[in-house]
Amino acid sequence: MAVGISGYGVYIPKLRIKKEDYAKAWGSFSASGVGEKSVMGFDEDVLTASAKVSRRALESVPLTSDKITRFAIASTTPPYVEKLLSGTVMTSVGIPNNALSSDHITSTRAGTEAMLASFEHILANPKGHALVAAADAPMASMWDSLEHALGAGAAAFVLSSENLIAELEGHASFASEYFGERFKPRNETLVHDLNVKKFSESSLLKNTTSAAIGLMKKLGRNPEDYQHVVIQQPDARVPATISARMKFTDVQLAAGLTSKVLGDLGAASTPVSLTATLDAAKVGDKILVISYGSGAGSDALSFKVVGDRKATVSYKTEADRKEYIDYIKYLKLKGAIL
Repeated sequence: MAVGISGYGVYIPKLRIKKEDYAKAWGSFSASGVGEKSVMGFDEDVLTASAKVSRRALESVPLTSDKITRFAIASTTPPYVEKLLSGTVMTSVGIPNNALSSDHITSTRAGTEAMLASFEHILANPKGHALVAAADAPMASMWDSLEHALGAGAAAFVLSSENLIAELEGHASFASEYFGERFKPRNETLVHDLNVKKFSESSLLKNTTSAAIGLMKKLGRNPEDYQHVVIQQPDARVPATISARMKFTDVQLAAGLTSKVLGDLGAASTPVSLTATLDAAKVGDKILVISYGSGAGSDALSFKVVGDRKATVSYKTEADRKEYIDYIKYLKLKGAIL
């Protein structure tokens, strides 16, 4: 039985801050290749973004919310330490209370983790429909250069066995132990990093390439068989480094390289980049998605585009809808100053 993506949506907060504003305040900007990034407003969080983008995904099918039998939310910045997030979004969107729900909140790999868990539901319930929302706005100390790249965004996907836009061809994962890179201690809201870049890069390269190569070997594929490649983007340099290691080209990366204008979207990084890629893809194109979470682990998913239906609101429309703010307003939005 074929399963895959039946609809999708994207949401990007309209507020932006340019790298020049960081450079004025700091004397430098540490997010390689990022020209500007998206910022959530005072009245936004991952729950409001998840609800908005979930409605857009349903509209793109179209499908009414009462048909959803499985809902999953992915984020590394939940507004509560202990509270079911998925129930809040389900109630807002109108998803039945008896739909299977889950929260995926401990890793930037959470977006693909939620998708894979939901695909398992569809395989077990062929007449069901799953909705996956990934929304994130990761935060670090304003005095840590790690914070420079951190942006905000959301994407959602309707997964099913019918009316497909993109068919799931296969997936593979890889997990290992790399303590010391990006992490969030208990009772803290900010992410930390020991800033040992060579160590972090070795983890990222090992896990992402292992997952992707394992999947391509399973499917009998080569890098040139894919028209598009989507890779986790802590900045705009990392995906190029990973793709070069695996013999992918800049052309294959181009459609999904969202970090240049949005920054690091955490658990929403690969999901948002996948929506941009689906907007650009043609029927017959193959898409390889590679996520990453520090600690460390990676998922690789292979899709074949089988339909030409697009999102009701495109990634480009959302990316172009912007209002620039200065660094002082940014500090206020982040709660660093009153």
